[in-house]
Amino acid sequence: MNRRTFLKTSAISAGVVGLGGIALTAGNTTTVVETPTESVPTTSNSDPFALQTVTLNINGKAYEVGVEPRDMLNNILRDGLGLIGTKRPCNRGECGGCTVLIDDVPHMSCTYPAFRAAGHNIITVEGYNMPSSAESKVLNAVQLAWVQEDGGQCSGCQPGQIMSATALLLSNPNPTLDEIKTAMSGNICRCGNYAGIIASIQTAALNLQGGSA
Repeated sequence: MNRRTFLKTSAISAGVVGLGGIALTAGNTTTVVETPTESVPTTSNSDPFALQTVTLNINGKAYEVGVEPRDMLNNILRDGLGLIGTKRPCNRGECGGCTVLIDDVPHMSCTYPAFRAAGHNIITVEGYNMPSSAESKVLNAVQLAWVQEDGGQCSGCQPGQIMSATALLLSNPNPTLDEIKTAMSGNICRCGNYAGIIASIQTAALNLQGGSA
């Protein structure tokens, strides 16, 4: 076998072996003996970034919505369901204007993945007309006090302020001034109407106790 024949035969053999066969050479003749290849498990075709259908319980109603992993709850509420009471002032979790309650705990909806909210109880500022519940009672009292005490000025931040105040009064019906300031510290009022906001919360707490100090 000369050098040219050897290189040609080696190249053919390498290619065939790479395809799962064994090459047997005799002189200038190449015989291929196929060998069974091991079963290779196939990878899943499911796309982790694909649209998925989830059920969101919002203000006492169940909504089936399509969400992607990148969708934030705020986008689904406003753009998907038309619940525009929840605002999107900064869209980066800094101002608190997008606050909603999830299992009675305040969360900034602009940074909360929508799919994580599935199976939880979500309440937005529109929840004042929910079926009778502790949440709707407190939310109504807070909203009425907001009007009574001029809690809002431009009102861009007020839905988030109201939801944080509602969460506070659900967990602490008679908060002190310092407790109100602490609970509301994550909500920014660009108008600086903090005195009106505090007065609104104090009035709501008083009204929920039957109007007695």
